[in-house]
Amino acid sequence: MTKRHQPLCPTSGRRAAAWPARRATMAGVALVGAAILAGPGITGRAAAQVSAAPVAAEDQRHDFDIPRQPLVQAINAFSSATGWNAGFAAGLDAGIVSPGVRGRLSGEQALRQLLSGTGLTYRVTGPRAVMLEALPPAEAGTTRLDPLTIDAGRQGTARGAVAGIAASHSVTASKTDTPIILTPQAVSVVTRDQMDMQGSDTVTQALRYAPGVISQYGNVDLRLDWFTVRGFTPGRYLDGLRLPFGSRGYAQPRIEPYGLERIEVLKGPASVLYGQNAPGGLLGMTSKRPTAETLNEIELGTGSYDRRQLAGDFSGAMDDDNRLLYRLTVVGREADTQYDHVEEDKIFVAPAFTWAGDDTTLTVLSQYQKIRSEGGGGAPVLPSVGTLYPHPDGYIPTNRFVGEPDYDLFTNEQWMLGYEVEHRLDDVWTVSHNLRYADVDTSTRRVQGFALSDQTLYRYAWAFPETAQSLTADTRAEARFETGPVGHDVLIGLDIQHETSHFDETDVVAAGMIDIFDPVYTGGITVPPVGTSIDQTRRQTGAYVQNLMSLGRWHLMLGGRYDHAEAKTDNNGTVIRQNDEAFTGRAGLVYAFDNGLAPYVSYTTSFQPVGGYGVDHEPLEPTEGRQAEIGLRYQPTGYSSMITVSAYHLVQENVATSTTGGAFIQTGEVEVKGLEVEAHADLGEGYRAIASYAYSDSEITETERDEQLGRQLAFVPRNTAALWLDKSFDHGIADGLGLGAGVRYIGHLYGELNNQFKSPGVTLFDAGVRFDLGRLSPDAAGASLAVNATNLLDETYVSTCLSANACYWGAGRAVTASLKYRW
Repeated sequence: MTKRHQPLCPTSGRRAAAWPARRATMAGVALVGAAILAGPGITGRAAAQVSAAPVAAEDQRHDFDIPRQPLVQAINAFSSATGWNAGFAAGLDAGIVSPGVRGRLSGEQALRQLLSGTGLTYRVTGPRAVMLEALPPAEAGTTRLDPLTIDAGRQGTARGAVAGIAASHSVTASKTDTPIILTPQAVSVVTRDQMDMQGSDTVTQALRYAPGVISQYGNVDLRLDWFTVRGFTPGRYLDGLRLPFGSRGYAQPRIEPYGLERIEVLKGPASVLYGQNAPGGLLGMTSKRPTAETLNEIELGTGSYDRRQLAGDFSGAMDDDNRLLYRLTVVGREADTQYDHVEEDKIFVAPAFTWAGDDTTLTVLSQYQKIRSEGGGGAPVLPSVGTLYPHPDGYIPTNRFVGEPDYDLFTNEQWMLGYEVEHRLDDVWTVSHNLRYADVDTSTRRVQGFALSDQTLYRYAWAFPETAQSLTADTRAEARFETGPVGHDVLIGLDIQHETSHFDETDVVAAGMIDIFDPVYTGGITVPPVGTSIDQTRRQTGAYVQNLMSLGRWHLMLGGRYDHAEAKTDNNGTVIRQNDEAFTGRAGLVYAFDNGLAPYVSYTTSFQPVGGYGVDHEPLEPTEGRQAEIGLRYQPTGYSSMITVSAYHLVQENVATSTTGGAFIQTGEVEVKGLEVEAHADLGEGYRAIASYAYSDSEITETERDEQLGRQLAFVPRNTAALWLDKSFDHGIADGLGLGAGVRYIGHLYGELNNQFKSPGVTLFDAGVRFDLGRLSPDAAGASLAVNATNLLDETYVSTCLSANACYWGAGRAVTASLKYRW
């Protein structure tokens, strides 16, 4: 009898605040938009309106304290302080450092000082709107440049909210506020607006349109979000710090997407900044943070399977000087699922506070979550006959529950408390430090089938609780300066990770048998005694350095890191100690054209410690990964869009192969070669699009098991594709209406390395509709209604098959509706 788990596959203190920019007059926004869309060759009526637009009449004075720094950061700080919108051509800021500005000045006075000595000037394009331009050469006429919008803060910061679906910055890729277009590695960003637009209730749902990201079991597990990125299970990070994992991976926290501002996926090795990780990439999530602008939102939700949800998001200042800020995000949900007897009961609370001084900012982030799921929390594990292959009596119903209603149970209680502090030492140096303690307590009891005879499913019962506690910290110093014509953004850091976990696994006991097509549950099962007990302690200390050097349009990123990782695992009294050291690095080069094109090339490495021991009873060596990547990004001028094409060759060495005696032999090697295309585009006139395609060619190139040589990796379909189109109406009979529709294709994949069980490819459709009720009546201002559907046509498909007796139905059609009120 074989037991089957669901297996594990190998803020900135100087905030460029979003909200002042949003208070700009609608006329100013419209005029800036007209100028941007028209570009350098505007003519006719629109051109006349733009050129005739005056500066805002009330160019009041503001208190400025903007230090010497790269131009884009200086302009963001200026826009945050004034509410002005500023634009300039892609690449115009390359290597340019603003001298900064201090004092109480008007907006124009401050802008002139910010641009002093930079070789740039500005042109007024509307109320509180300007376009930055190069000063004309002495021997030539005026140079006209294609404009690129900078949203005051929302688009110009890597940690804050993003206006729309196309992020311009990413903190996960560099640990600094670096534009994505200057990052020599593929990164996918799912913004808050995209999550809301597509009705994403889980992290799994939020990432379903990202290329190269595969959810092993689909959106059917209430316990965890299981992913592979470029063929490997990614490390998961929240606010830059690694989340607990446990010794077996069940003590991972379940992250609530309503509490997130954005989700980022860094593709390829990332050890240079984060230490031990799989070579496919990592998942970085950013929590919602306090804002000076008052935000209040209440959401009532309902939907399929008796779903009932109440959520709220509240933020604002607690004093007149906007020094003390708060945010409180809460979610409460009760729901059934598509499977009989499997339910969800969840509460999530996340308070956050910020104190903003002149040079120092401190933010405290915390959250508490409790999940209780009768029925075990996961999708039922079913035989391949009746799911992947036809049964003489038909297919097993997709709602079939094969456990025991009175026994199967999953619980999760987690809490986290941490802080982020940033202090500006001078015009060059800024130091920052973040720390978090996390505690996760999970317990799973399940009855599962292990053999099918005709219609009779033979079952066993077991339980496997796991707990984990982690303390993680990261301390960084960042310096921005120039040496001659070369600009530098240097990052020096030291991080530590300490995690302890305890895992118990009971013996298995017979749980009777049921008719797979007409189940009668027997009941009377008690929790078996513990058979396996594992205590594990893991530590990591890493020191890293990174330098982003800019010379004109060239941008070179170099980074290196040294790690020391220790682990002690006590398995029923047998102790294995591991002591590993590794050096990893990254080198990447970007050339940023003025027209928004930016080709790049990079080489990155990774390492990941492996549990177990070799045939000589010595601990295993870490796996090592390396990736070569070449890509092209396009950030078209005049549109809030980002398009990326990347091709990569990824290799992992020292892959362990188990032997009959329980030891491992580390002679394995796997390769993944792929091409990814991703686009997030605001097309104008209310149209938005998200598109992706991934081709992944995975292969086991070296192994001790001849039957696996040349096979594909598990959960790596050769082809996936997705497209979402969205339209918002702002006039006419459909004023206030929003419509969205999406299609996803997931090619066939294998759930195990022998490639014996192939899940066929599937095409799924999603849709969404929303309406601003305030367009109907002023009394309803702030209220909106949204309805979203996933797998709209209720396609029946097998998401994956791990073995002859471990297959999973994919998620069926689910419809959710929400009524929001914001004030």
